[in-house]
Amino acid sequence: LKDTRNSEIIGDVNFKNLFAKKGQGEFYMNGSFDKVTSSYDNLVTILPNVLGKKLPSSLKKLGQFNLNGDAEITTKSIDADFDLQTRLGNVSSKLLMTDIDNIDNASYSGNIVLDNFDVGSFLNRKDIGKVSMDVDVDGKGFVEKYLNTKFSGEVESVRYNGYTYKNILANGSFKKPIFKGNINVNDPNLFFDFNGIVDLSKKENIYDFHAKVDYANLKNLNFMSDAVSVFKGDVIMKVTGSNLNNMKGDVIITNASYQNPKDIYFFDNLTVNSSFDAENIRTISLYSPNEVNGKVEGKFDINQIPGMIENSLGSLYTNYKPNNLRKGQFLKFEFTEFNKIIEIINPDISFSDDAFINGIIKSDDNDFKLNFTSKTIDAFGTHLDKVLLEVDNKNPLYNTYVQMDSIKVKNYKIRDFSLINATSKDTLSFRTEFKGGEKGNDFYNLNLYHTIDKNNQNIVGFNKSEMMFKDFLWYINEEENDKNKIVFDKKLSSFTFDDIVVSHENQSIALKGLLSGKTEKDIQLTFHDVNLNKVTPDVKQFKFDGNLNGEVFLKQKNAIYQPTASVEISNLLINDNELGNLNLDIAGNNDFTRFDIESKIENENFKSFTADGNLQIVDNSTLIDLDLNFQKFNLGV
Repeated sequence: LKDTRNSEIIGDVNFKNLFAKKGQGEFYMNGSFDKVTSSYDNLVTILPNVLGKKLPSSLKKLGQFNLNGDAEITTKSIDADFDLQTRLGNVSSKLLMTDIDNIDNASYSGNIVLDNFDVGSFLNRKDIGKVSMDVDVDGKGFVEKYLNTKFSGEVESVRYNGYTYKNILANGSFKKPIFKGNINVNDPNLFFDFNGIVDLSKKENIYDFHAKVDYANLKNLNFMSDAVSVFKGDVIMKVTGSNLNNMKGDVIITNASYQNPKDIYFFDNLTVNSSFDAENIRTISLYSPNEVNGKVEGKFDINQIPGMIENSLGSLYTNYKPNNLRKGQFLKFEFTEFNKIIEIINPDISFSDDAFINGIIKSDDNDFKLNFTSKTIDAFGTHLDKVLLEVDNKNPLYNTYVQMDSIKVKNYKIRDFSLINATSKDTLSFRTEFKGGEKGNDFYNLNLYHTIDKNNQNIVGFNKSEMMFKDFLWYINEEENDKNKIVFDKKLSSFTFDDIVVSHENQSIALKGLLSGKTEKDIQLTFHDVNLNKVTPDVKQFKFDGNLNGEVFLKQKNAIYQPTASVEISNLLINDNELGNLNLDIAGNNDFTRFDIESKIENENFKSFTADGNLQIVDNSTLIDLDLNFQKFNLGV
């Protein structure tokens, strides 16, 4: 049989009561099919009375399919043994289905084999991909609403979260929304045994299971972005709750280890407990001997904690527009010995073993207090010694106090750092003092302020500030004007730099411009008669001198960039050798992958150095194509 819709049936078929009217006999079909080509819509069009309400509605997603095998069909049942090729993948099945007059909730038993079948498209799940499996099933329901089935067998492969898991054995039952059973995974990146129950059927979900993780490479499984992320351990969970705000119970992790790019961390026993008392005050505790010890107590919505902190700090300003938060929230917290947990979360940050933090937040009163100490902090290439932080937004004398013995970066060291701030007339004023340099001869006295304008924009600016660098006194906002500030929005997506000027005598460095999201930039950096010796750090083999003038621009509009620079250094000296006047012009292309460079050093009409060419960035590598010319060029090294 073949119709105009490209449906085709080749085989031997016996029908009974095919065209019978209701009450004149039950439909019956027994067929052995060499080939059936059709689609869901075509089948129900060909036999609307027989199949119109008998085929699962989800079969529409299979598209045009090819089938061969045997089938016995009545109005109540389907007994089929077939191979099916569809646009989602291949299916082989030996299945008996009953109660097919309500097909979405029909009963079934038998065997199903999927070969690279796109289950994610079939179930409208973007996180799931293709599945290959061979399982025995016994249950009912073809849609998630009615699903109630027992299953056992092997999942050869399943795509989830961008990774293809292999070698999974499963034996259990699923009754939406309850899973009970055993799962064994023997994948190169996950050796895992699960035994327990996940029950989502009640008002509060129940998680009661034991998971033994012999090896989980979280990086390769696409759960972590660190270059190395490996977890091992036993996890016992006995928790109830429908979300993070009402969950209670225990999570116990034993004989565990976690490896990241920095180290391997071991936990003999880590316990997380959440409980509520008679007044519905919640306590979350985290404890592991010599690893972490802390707790959080109060009435709070976890998702609103950032808003509680922001409202507490923002309440200092008249123009601040507070977040709309639930009334009656508060929390207090205290943690010690948390350095290993921090290193696991971010390997680039580490605290000393004695680090301590506590505090309190009262949402209705906009009250925020915090105390933090750590003998050392290492973060992103910066080392901090003896760190103290105190925050109290209700303190009439000061709101924040920061003190550090030293701050060390690669080429500079800061000593005796302190910062204090207080609020006056809707403005938060900061004063920070510290010393710098190899011998601590540089000093910095910076006076800043923060306020919020009528448009709810943040403003951070400089009052007149002093910086002693290499025995030369520089100022920020020497003229004490109302510029020298940065204006930015609450989302930190738009920044305006309003004439930030650093000056010394008749020399100045000025920054102005704007940044708006990721698509718009207009930044200008201007140098006026800047003496190189006064602004360059000391380098043992080199001493620089000369007067720097010029401008550096960075402009961007959507995907179009316009980076340019034109600078001149007059009377350039390197190691007391007079080289002459240096001119440097750089122009970048519109996607930041090529920079044309033209430079020369000229002294009394004699060019001791020229450079002409370009620099390109190709496949994350820098390619330099420059014509260099040296004539009597002496660095005096």
